Amino acid sequence: MKIIRNLFSLIAARTVVWGVLLAGFAMIGTAAEDGTQDPLRIALTGRYPPFSFYNTQGELDGFDVAVSRAVAERLNRPLDIVTTEWDGILAGLLAGRYDAIIGSMAVTPQREEVVHFSEPYYLSGAQLFIHRDRRGEIPGIDRIEGLRIGVVVGETYEQYLREHHAEHVRVVTYDDTQLIFQDLIHGRLDGFLSDRLVGAWQIRAAGAPFLPAGDMLYEERIAIPVALENTALLASINMALADMRASGALDRLFDRWFGLPDGHDDPNASAASPESMTFALALRFLLKGFALTLLVAAASLTLGFLASIPVGIVLNLSGGPVRALTRGVVDFIRGTPVLIQLFFVYYGWGMIPVIGMSLSPLAASILTLSVNSAAYMAEVVRSGLMSVDPGQRLAGRAIGLSPVQVFRLIVWPQAFRIAMPSLMNSVVALIKDTALISVVTVSELISNVRSVVSVTYNPIYYLLAAVLFFMVTFPLMKLAGQLEARMRAKGFDHD
Repeated sequence: MKIIRNLFSLIAARTVVWGVLLAGFAMIGTAAEDGTQDPLRIALTGRYPPFSFYNTQGELDGFDVAVSRAVAERLNRPLDIVTTEWDGILAGLLAGRYDAIIGSMAVTPQREEVVHFSEPYYLSGAQLFIHRDRRGEIPGIDRIEGLRIGVVVGETYEQYLREHHAEHVRVVTYDDTQLIFQDLIHGRLDGFLSDRLVGAWQIRAAGAPFLPAGDMLYEERIAIPVALENTALLASINMALADMRASGALDRLFDRWFGLPDGHDDPNASAASPESMTFALALRFLLKGFALTLLVAAASLTLGFLASIPVGIVLNLSGGPVRALTRGVVDFIRGTPVLIQLFFVYYGWGMIPVIGMSLSPLAASILTLSVNSAAYMAEVVRSGLMSVDPGQRLAGRAIGLSPVQVFRLIVWPQAFRIAMPSLMNSVVALIKDTALISVVTVSELISNVRSVVSVTYNPIYYLLAAVLFFMVTFPLMKLAGQLEARMRAKGFDHD
């Protein structure tokens, strides 16, 4: 009984804190920056060296990052870079999450139907790369049947392979380039199709044992997409690019990152080698992301648990329209992937006429995980309430207790004890589900560990991330057992 009261007091005290935090999170997504010029919000992945990656200081660097800074400087606007997943980067642009994408996006007819592209800021093309140990064995992409070729999902290379080489090539899709590199190094792939400059940079930086195989398959124009209605920004970006070409700034950036055409490298080149990020820096980067992971998990669990109690009570009713509606909503949430829910809240929330306000990435993540966890924990609460003998309620009313007192003093303590193990499982599951919020630009642990691996190519950091999660989830599982033992010791060992 004392444990339950202390638990409710703790939750009530922290609810105020989380409410203030959530209000702050919502303002993050909608508040304008002080000053005469709004920031130029540019999206890129941050995991595509040498175009965008985290350097030895743990800061974003690369060719696309440098181009973004140069464009923002010529537009006289402060730069705000948003890192996001590649497969959702266009959706974010269409939803107004950022102003443009400077992420080495190729111009295609399909993309031109939904966005406007600037003038190209460089030309490149598709190149097959293989492991150097297989030089001579794979002369080209169409010379050998059954090649396993890796591509990043959503890139133009995937579509090209499926349209032109589907008969003799097995296309294997990945979320990130560094995952392709790992599988190619370990022999799970025969090669990968990517931008020729990426492969050239990898060879130059000695970051991976890859070589080009055959000729370049086709040429690509790389440009900056903006929303169709943002014609003024498009004109400004084109003017900035024209000025960069005329002044030679664009050529200097290109030479810095990819070397001059005659092979003489720029002495000021700062291409990062795969081992450039120290372990100490990588660990600080991961811990920073893990702190945000725990913040999101704590806020979501608090709100989700508070919501699960009244929802569980309604689900435990015998019938009625309120119960039917609640049941439908809970079943829908539990029957759909949390990733889809996250995408809808982040990209589609502001499109709902009644709401009309977009949420910040952090607020969208907390709202989604709170609702999702509430649906699952409500079922656990319902099961706990159902397990309490109805005679307990009748006995409470017989001695003069009000319905609220019966629930608080008799029903809930027993139901909570029974539901405790399942509730703790929901807690552990939600903490692990926070790994999904990286897809909406939240720099939590999984997002940061993938950024680290993209420049170190050391998969040991995945194990380190798993250890960090385990350090939190294992004590929670042990705590659940201790709470059950303490309740049994106080006489709650029979239903």
